[in-house]
Amino acid sequence: MAFDSFRGRALAPKTVCAEADFSLPQIHRWIREGKIKATKLGYRMTRIDGDSLADFLTDNLGKPRPPRGKAKLTELTGQA
Repeated sequence: MAFDSFRGRALAPKTVCAEADFSLPQIHRWIREGKIKATKLGYRMTRIDGDSLADFLTDNLGKPRPPRGKAKLTELTGQA
Protein backbone atom coordinates (compact mmCIF):
# COMPACT_ATOMS: atom_id res chain seq x y z
CA MET A 1 0.00 0.00 0.00
CA ALA A 2 1.44 3.35 -1.00
CA PHE A 3 1.23 6.07 1.61
CA ASP A 4 2.88 8.76 -0.49
CA SER A 5 -0.48 10.50 -0.92
CA PHE A 6 -0.16 11.63 2.73
CA ARG A 7 3.16 13.41 2.15
CA GLY A 8 3.19 17.20 2.34
CA ARG A 9 -0.26 17.41 3.91
CA ALA A 10 -1.65 18.27 7.33
CA LEU A 11 -4.36 15.71 8.03
CA ALA A 12 -7.19 15.53 10.52
CA PRO A 13 -7.29 12.26 12.50
CA LYS A 14 -10.71 11.41 11.02
CA THR A 15 -9.32 11.85 7.52
CA VAL A 16 -6.52 9.40 8.29
CA CYS A 17 -9.09 6.93 9.64
CA ALA A 18 -11.16 7.14 6.48
CA GLU A 19 -8.28 6.98 4.00
CA ALA A 20 -6.03 4.42 5.73
CA ASP A 21 -8.69 2.27 7.45
CA PHE A 22 -7.48 2.65 11.04
CA SER A 23 -9.58 3.40 14.09
CA LEU A 24 -9.60 6.84 15.69
CA PRO A 25 -8.35 5.52 19.06
CA GLN A 26 -5.43 3.84 17.24
CA ILE A 27 -4.45 7.13 15.58
CA HIS A 28 -4.61 9.00 18.89
CA ARG A 29 -2.57 6.24 20.56
CA TRP A 30 0.19 6.65 17.96
CA ILE A 31 0.18 10.41 18.55
CA ARG A 32 0.31 10.00 22.32
CA GLU A 33 3.18 7.47 22.09
CA GLY A 34 5.13 9.81 19.80
CA LYS A 35 5.11 7.45 16.83
CA ILE A 36 3.62 10.09 14.53
CA LYS A 37 3.95 13.86 14.79
CA ALA A 38 0.87 15.99 15.30
CA THR A 39 0.11 19.60 16.15
CA LYS A 40 -2.66 20.73 18.43
CA LEU A 41 -4.19 23.84 16.82
CA GLY A 42 -6.97 24.35 19.33
CA TYR A 43 -9.64 22.60 21.30
CA ARG A 44 -10.60 19.46 19.35
CA MET A 45 -8.44 20.49 16.41
CA THR A 46 -5.41 18.30 15.76
CA ARG A 47 -3.46 18.00 12.53
CA ILE A 48 -1.15 15.10 11.74
CA ASP A 49 2.05 15.62 9.76
CA GLY A 50 1.60 13.61 6.56
CA ASP A 51 5.33 12.94 6.12
CA SER A 52 5.59 11.52 9.64
CA LEU A 53 2.51 9.36 9.10
CA ALA A 54 3.73 8.03 5.74
CA ASP A 55 7.16 7.17 7.17
CA PHE A 56 5.64 5.41 10.19
CA LEU A 57 3.18 3.36 8.15
CA THR A 58 5.76 2.40 5.53
CA ASP A 59 8.27 1.28 8.17
CA ASN A 60 5.88 -0.60 10.45
CA LEU A 61 3.29 -2.26 8.24
CA GLY A 62 5.93 -4.40 6.55
CA LYS A 63 7.03 -6.01 9.83
CA PRO A 64 5.40 -9.27 10.93
CA ARG A 65 3.25 -8.97 14.03
CA PRO A 66 4.17 -11.04 17.10
CA PRO A 67 1.74 -13.85 17.93
CA ARG A 68 -0.99 -13.09 20.44
CA GLY A 69 -3.67 -15.05 22.28
CA LYS A 70 -3.92 -18.76 21.48
CA ALA A 71 -1.13 -18.56 18.90
CA LYS A 72 1.28 -17.25 21.52
CA LEU A 73 0.17 -19.86 24.04
CA THR A 74 0.69 -22.61 21.46
CA GLU A 75 4.12 -21.22 20.63
CA LEU A 76 5.15 -21.13 24.31
CA THR A 77 3.91 -24.63 25.18
CA GLY A 78 4.98 -26.24 21.90
CA GLN A 79 1.60 -27.94 21.40
CA ALA A 80 -0.18 -28.05 18.08
